[in-house]
Amino acid sequence: MEKLVEQVWDYTKHAKFYSYRPNYAPKSIDMLVCLAH
Repeated sequence: MEKLVEQVWDYTKHAKFYSYRPNYAPKSIDMLVCLAH
């Protein structure tokens, strides 16, 4: 369980980086952040 949470948080740390990529929609980033919280 902890490893899964760490992976999710790792994505949130890079969320801003991914948001600058055209193939990543802002809503997708928001969904990742919501899943992390």
